[in-house]
Amino acid sequence: MAVRLTCLTIPYARDHLSRRRAYEGIKRAGYTHVGLYDRHDEGPLWPEPVTEATSRAAVQLALDAGLRVDHKSHGEVTGEAGSAAALIRAIGLAAAGGVPALVCWGPYAYPQGGFPDRPYPGPAWQAMVDGFSRSFEQGVQAAEAAGVLLLTKPHTGVGKHGRALRAIYERFHSRAVAVCYDTGNVHYYEGIDPVADVTHVASICRQLIVKDHVGGRGNPVFRTPGDGDIDHQAVLATLARAGFDGALVTERVDVAGAERIDRELQRARFHLAAIAAAVGLTTDA
Repeated sequence: MAVRLTCLTIPYARDHLSRRRAYEGIKRAGYTHVGLYDRHDEGPLWPEPVTEATSRAAVQLALDAGLRVDHKSHGEVTGEAGSAAALIRAIGLAAAGGVPALVCWGPYAYPQGGFPDRPYPGPAWQAMVDGFSRSFEQGVQAAEAAGVLLLTKPHTGVGKHGRALRAIYERFHSRAVAVCYDTGNVHYYEGIDPVADVTHVASICRQLIVKDHVGGRGNPVFRTPGDGDIDHQAVLATLARAGFDGALVTERVDVAGAERIDRELQRARFHLAAIAAAVGLTTDA
C-alpha cells in the first residue's frame, strides 16, 4: 500500500488566505491528500449551526479541487466544560462528511509565558491530565461507534513524546486510537531526537508530520522539510520496518505569500517522496 502525501492548509491560513486558495496551492504542489484546518479567516470548517448535509458540503470544496481528505485537525482536548461534547460533535461531523481521522492532543503543560521552564505545578497538572482522560474516553467511545480514527499528537504535556503517546494508546487500547507523530514538536518542545523517540510508537503510528526544526529545545526556528536538523529519513526508516502505510504530512514551511508558499510546499513534497523512496516505501503521487 502506498503512503499518502498530505498537506495541511495551515501555511495558507497563517497568511490569511482562504481554504479555496489553500486547496488550489496544495493540489498544484503535487499532493494527493489534504488535512483540514479551522483557523482560516472565513471561520471554522463546520460553523454552528451545522447539519450532516452542511458538513459534507464544507468538505466538498477540497474534493472539487481534486484532493482527497486525509484528516481534520481537531485540536486540544481538555477536561473543561464542553470539551468532550465538542470532540463528540466533531466525530459525528467527520463521519458524515467522509473525514476518516481527527488529530488531537491533550492540554498544554505550560501556562501562558511558562515555556520552557515553568510548567504547571504537580497537583494542577494532574487535574488537567485527569480531565483530559475523562473527555478523551467519551470521544473514544463515540469514535468507535462512528468509525473515525483519533490520532493523538505530541504537543507538550499529555502525549509529549513517544513514550507518552504509547501510554495514551495503552490506556485506551481501542481500534479508534492511533498516533500522529510530529517530529518537529518533539524536537522543539522536548529537545528529544525523534529518530530514537519514534521507536516507542512505530507500530501504532498512522501519520507522520514531517516538520523540520533548527537548533535546540525552544529555539523558534522551523524550516521547509529537508532544510532543518531532523533526520526524517531515519525516522521514516523505523516506521517502514514496522509496516507503516499511513500519511506523510507537511504542516508548516514558514514563508509568506501565496506563490512562495506554493513553491515551498512543492519542495517539501519532493522531500517527502524522496525519503519514502529511500526507505522502500511507495507513494500515491
